Amino acid sequence: MNKRLKRMVDRTLVYYVIIGVLNFILCTAIMFLLFNICGFSDHIAPLFNYVLGSVIWYLSCRYILFPGKQSSGKQIVRFLAEVIVVYLISYYIVAPLLSRVLLPIPKVRAFFSFGGEEEAMIRGNCEMSIGAAAYAILNYFGQRYFVFSKRYEIRELAEESAEAILREEETAEETRTEE
Repeated sequence: MNKRLKRMVDRTLVYYVIIGVLNFILCTAIMFLLFNICGFSDHIAPLFNYVLGSVIWYLSCRYILFPGKQSSGKQIVRFLAEVIVVYLISYYIVAPLLSRVLLPIPKVRAFFSFGGEEEAMIRGNCEMSIGAAAYAILNYFGQRYFVFSKRYEIRELAEESAEAILREEETAEETRTEE
């Protein structure tokens, strides 16, 4: 289990977090601007967030996080499927459920009133925030294990092969030492 956890928490997670924070700030700011100032609905504003964020994610994953030579056509189809599924889960399942639990708490309600005191604004801000956080978390695992999984598997096989070669060399060295 420790080995599996170690493989999941590696440099890609660190880079993902850095790129994710920057992407989150940019795209979420645009989403809240569209919702709170421009009057877009709480369904349309997040779409702008996720479309822009998805383009940034794809380019980041393709060229920075999981670089390799996998077919771009297959990647794009897998990427689009993953983004759509993660978006639907995050925004239409996780966000409404958690906002129903959190909004009755006065401090939470006050925190999400930055767009105004109307119920729809508070609920919208809360759901969009929760949806964005859930999306970021689920998206990491979807990108890593579904969209760019062949790259991960190739890297994992290379590491295992290197470890096997080292073990064989150590065994051969021990055998020579015993003789």
